[in-house]
Amino acid sequence: MLHSFRGCGLRWSTSTQTKFVRYNSSILGSLVKGEAVSAKDLRSFLASKTLGDDEVEKIHEIVKNEKTSVGTINQLLQHGLQKDFSLYYTVNKASPSHVWDNEALHSLIKHNPGRAISLWALLEKLGVSADSKCILEVVNKLLEGEISELKEGAVEVTPERLDRAIKLLNLVREPVEQQWELLVQRAIELKKMEQLSTIEADAFVHWLNQKLLSVTDQREFLHISKVIFDNNPELLSKDSIAQILSYAQNESDPVTGTDYLQAVIDLVELKHLDTDKKDPESLLIRLKLVTTYGIHQDDFNKALEKFHAYQTHEKFGIELVQAKLVQVFGYQAFKRGDKTLLRIAETLVDPDELQVKTLAQLILARSKFNCEDSLNLYNDYINQVSKDINETTGRSPTGVLTEALMTANLYNNDREFAHLLYDKAIASGFLKDEAEAALIKKVFKVYGDSFEESDSWEEAQPRLANFVLDLIRRD
Repeated sequence: MLHSFRGCGLRWSTSTQTKFVRYNSSILGSLVKGEAVSAKDLRSFLASKTLGDDEVEKIHEIVKNEKTSVGTINQLLQHGLQKDFSLYYTVNKASPSHVWDNEALHSLIKHNPGRAISLWALLEKLGVSADSKCILEVVNKLLEGEISELKEGAVEVTPERLDRAIKLLNLVREPVEQQWELLVQRAIELKKMEQLSTIEADAFVHWLNQKLLSVTDQREFLHISKVIFDNNPELLSKDSIAQILSYAQNESDPVTGTDYLQAVIDLVELKHLDTDKKDPESLLIRLKLVTTYGIHQDDFNKALEKFHAYQTHEKFGIELVQAKLVQVFGYQAFKRGDKTLLRIAETLVDPDELQVKTLAQLILARSKFNCEDSLNLYNDYINQVSKDINETTGRSPTGVLTEALMTANLYNNDREFAHLLYDKAIASGFLKDEAEAALIKKVFKVYGDSFEESDSWEEAQPRLANFVLDLIRRD
């Protein structure tokens, strides 16, 4: 039976022997004198209070005493290092071969300022049998910064620190999602995603694949998907593969650029992922593969070949694939100045499935040859499409077509007509939304910027042509 007496710091133990233990500095005083104190009493004392300066001074004396047991020293270090990190140097000098237990080692790692000695050095020197708690504390500081770095605002996570963090995580067998999240963030920042392939935990790639579902940034998506692709490509869903095909076309990063895109294409062709009748998501790959071949790789014949194969064997969603083929030939017609390709694009149009974005692509493609043809196509459809804003895209069908015709005229150096068209679209209610109107007006800035290096239209037009091509290829 235990009784506490407030104010005097006593514990009265009723047992076969009655004794009093004073919970104050007499515990430390006894240790200074070399007297024995039970581990339980010492633990209770240290856990019950915040150490003051006088008590820390006594701890320095105690740990220097060669008669003090290793267990006692470790208990004192566990609680004392938070108050005074120099206890580490006292112990190191008095007993260089001191064996740190995991609790004391964790406190040492957690409270190490990082100025005089690094966490990595501490762990290599003392952490022979460090547990996962100690290891993860080091990983956190390697990836987030040591105490001194954070105070000084001078955190620099280097590729070397990233590599050390990975090596430490390979010693931890259980899933550690918090550290994996940190690791991915730092690897992306350092452009060292390839280092993540050295993580040995089987669960890591599966965790990455789940994370991929919530990633919206294109570059981050590509880097994470590549780690999965390099380690276990079968984990990637067809939706993810379709996104890779789409994003990689716009990526100039050497890690996730042309070579990665080609590797994904090769996998699609090898596994016939675009023609899996059991999975409707194969359509997503077909849609992206046609433009990958026809636009990104400039191989419109291959795109046409794929389309004919789908017409025969994969008719589900064929009208959507056909619209993509119109986009391919419209793009190539403008890029190559080939009117035959434009006629092919227009022949491929399905009047019953005509999309607004397909009309916009054809308006832009026609501007390469005759802007009057672009105007005629605009006039044929502008009164048939909706003026309402799509809440997801923030665009209206009339706005999309108006932007295309304005750009077509600017490409032909007719700024005056483009302005007239813009003003009339607002007056007619084709551009009702202020945000969309402001967005479309930016095409005039693109036109002006094309003259930055020279006042010559001959030099400005090729720069504007790149903008037109970007609009045609836009999803």
